[in-house]
Amino acid sequence: MNVERTTLKEFCDMVADKTPTPGGGAVGAIVAALAAALNQMVANLTIGKKKYADFEEVMEEVLENMNYSREKLQQLAYDDIKAFNKVMEAIKIPKDDPTRSEKLQKALKEAADIPFELAREARNVLKFSQVTSKHGNKNAISDAYSSAELAYAAFRIGMYNVLINLSSIKDEEFVRKYKEELEELKNEVEGIYKSIRELVKENGFEI
Repeated sequence: MNVERTTLKEFCDMVADKTPTPGGGAVGAIVAALAAALNQMVANLTIGKKKYADFEEVMEEVLENMNYSREKLQQLAYDDIKAFNKVMEAIKIPKDDPTRSEKLQKALKEAADIPFELAREARNVLKFSQVTSKHGNKNAISDAYSSAELAYAAFRIGMYNVLINLSSIKDEEFVRKYKEELEELKNEVEGIYKSIRELVKENGFEI
């Protein structure tokens, strides 16, 4: 499936279908890509405004980084579908085939790696949501906050998909390493998200 050439309706229809792909990982990647796009929009609406002249350079940085993230996340959506399909192919190998276990474990590791990369990239997007939330055009501040919420959700989606694959991986060292790195990433993300939520409250966007 070419994610970039798929319409929103087609993508939603495929997610809703009886097939397991595209699933949560691919959806999370698209959600994170939309979060990046919102950050770009806020930056574009900030650049060139006299009131925000002091933040022009940082908004240019937002544009550059979020363009990279958006393209990478769209690729991750495709990669997640491919990785899961490899797992399904390995599962279908006859159980008496001596290569089945090795192939399945390899596929599961690849399937864990893609959502882990999603989690890392969602963290990066959230960092720039913090920037747009602090310094972006106030007329578009709700879009900066929306970006943060989407990036945070995408991070957790990535985390869930890593963990479900780790639960079937027999390599204890691999599992330990991934869980430790994921916990570090989670702590960082929670800190960034908390600071954005404080901005949300300070600016009166809580009911």
